[in-house]
Amino acid sequence: MALLKRLTSTLMPGVRLRSKEQKWAKRMKARRKVFDSDLWSQDSDVAQRKYASYDDYVKHQSSKLDRISDRLHAREDDDLAMFVERFQGCSALGDAHTVLCLGARLGTEVKALHKLGHLAVGIDLNPGPDNQHVLKGDFHKIVFPDASLDAAYCNALDHVYDLERVLGEVRRLLRPGGIFVADIIGGYEEGFYAGSYESVHWRDAGEFAEKVARLSGFALESTRDLGQINRDRWVQAVFRKPATDTTQSESQEQASPLPG
Repeated sequence: MALLKRLTSTLMPGVRLRSKEQKWAKRMKARRKVFDSDLWSQDSDVAQRKYASYDDYVKHQSSKLDRISDRLHAREDDDLAMFVERFQGCSALGDAHTVLCLGARLGTEVKALHKLGHLAVGIDLNPGPDNQHVLKGDFHKIVFPDASLDAAYCNALDHVYDLERVLGEVRRLLRPGGIFVADIIGGYEEGFYAGSYESVHWRDAGEFAEKVARLSGFALESTRDLGQINRDRWVQAVFRKPATDTTQSESQEQASPLPG
């Protein structure tokens, strides 16, 4: 059997490639069926997964790490190299000393920022045990003080419960002129459909970046195609908070409470 697998790998790479493409197409078809069901609300340009309550959302999102932890550890070296390359290619980060990573899971992006000389920390609903790089926290209600950060980074905007509230927290935390860097996965018109844990979904990455700019009040300073990673395409968007910001977001005490 092992010999047969080696021969198949050597003599028929096209067959293996087609098989992978067929599996991916089948997966996307299944995801689309769920996305088109009543589990998702699609009344606007951004679709939202339906949750019975905010607590249900937190439980659902917190449960993902146990499912993917082994996979994240196995590819950590490759992911670290990828993040270093991404951040090196983001010139706007060059002047940022302090960076907060939102939805950072194991904190591989935090490690990459450390390698590049930034003072960085992450937050996540479930950072796992003994995580030295990521604090337990919710990006809907962040404990850090106003205007305390040079930059924020997130590649998990497709996992938020309330996009406008999260962006309000980012605006509150950034100093005037600070930057928000968001890596945005392709949308359903670009061939990607939300899986079991995405809670927000959009038509295409560029359109969503423009929506983020509108909701946050930030300037969309640049976008760049990050290319295909595994089978997903990503775009990196850089947003800048106004240098003279007179519309500071509501503080944590003033903001309306999240639903239970």
